[in-house]
Amino acid sequence: MDDGKGKRIVKRESIYEHINLYYKSVQKDFKELKSVYPFSYLTILPTVEASTAIIKVIAVSKNIIDITGATKEDLVGNYSKELWIDVPIKYKEDGCNVFGGKWIDKKKIPQDQQHFYNLDPLKGYRLCVGVPESFRTMENVILENVRTSDHILTAYADYMSGRAKMIILKQYSHGDRGVYEYRKEKRKIPK
Repeated sequence: MDDGKGKRIVKRESIYEHINLYYKSVQKDFKELKSVYPFSYLTILPTVEASTAIIKVIAVSKNIIDITGATKEDLVGNYSKELWIDVPIKYKEDGCNVFGGKWIDKKKIPQDQQHFYNLDPLKGYRLCVGVPESFRTMENVILENVRTSDHILTAYADYMSGRAKMIILKQYSHGDRGVYEYRKEKRKIPK
């Protein structure tokens, strides 16, 4: 809509409808996440101004928890897979902002294997969880971002603890080269 002076007017209802769709989508995706990773906690602050969702996850699958009988307290500490996830409004297009791995010693991880940056002292490193183009093809971006983070942190923990001699991850380069590699691989996959 136009105000007659060339300025665009956005109806308040459409903003609220958009935010409500976002919240419903996040809650639906979170429900599936929680069925795979039971130690997951969703926060949507009840504020006047709309805010984005925050999720805390201990990225240990239900299968492992059932087999070991582990509690949440058993899964924090050295090599913990605690994640803090900021879920932006356009998360289905851009992915989530995932932080974790405070324990990662950057000097011990080869540069070309570093899929993390910007250490937050409270949350850990921001993890690279995918090529931007890949998020649009995912059914549940939140779950896939947690799975990717789980694999990254497991590989780093195995390498840093000496259980593995190399870091084994399905990975793409960073930047434009990674986008090219993703597109090239995607063309190879039969539909």
